[in-house]
Amino acid sequence: GLAACTTAGSSPATAPPTTPPPATSTTVTTTSKPPAVVSSTTTIDRRAEIEVVLLDLLRRRLVAILDGDEEEFRSVFANDQYEERDMGAMDLVTVLDPTLNTFDVLEVFVDDSSCIAVSGLHGAVGAVEGGGPGAATDYVIEYSGRVWGLSWIGSGWRCDGPHPFSG
Repeated sequence: GLAACTTAGSSPATAPPTTPPPATSTTVTTTSKPPAVVSSTTTIDRRAEIEVVLLDLLRRRLVAILDGDEEEFRSVFANDQYEERDMGAMDLVTVLDPTLNTFDVLEVFVDDSSCIAVSGLHGAVGAVEGGGPGAATDYVIEYSGRVWGLSWIGSGWRCDGPHPFSG
């Protein structure tokens, strides 16, 4: 915290002084707490940023399904093979209200400039027909040139080698 005190006569502290107060010196002591940590290297703020990116991608995916917009659907993926594997969702998922989608990061496994892997809960209650609160699942997003895109939803792959669908 930051603390400082000045004395400016009998005026309340919120009123501007009528004459400039005499010069005074004050000793200021600052202390700071280390950031709250989600994993060994990820702060609460960074976790929130990751949640926003993933939620945006998941909502855009559902909006594309709702609108039948294949081009927009494809734009949320970073990996061509994973994109092709997921294309079946266009015909299988009944979207009700994409804005009801939720996403919470449980643990961050990898967080670097080109790949982020997390365990998270994707809640879809009211967002899709039969949607539930979600179960802990791994999510991987990769940076593909200019934007982040979905790269994996499942388990067992966390940016650590060839993509499961690249071979």
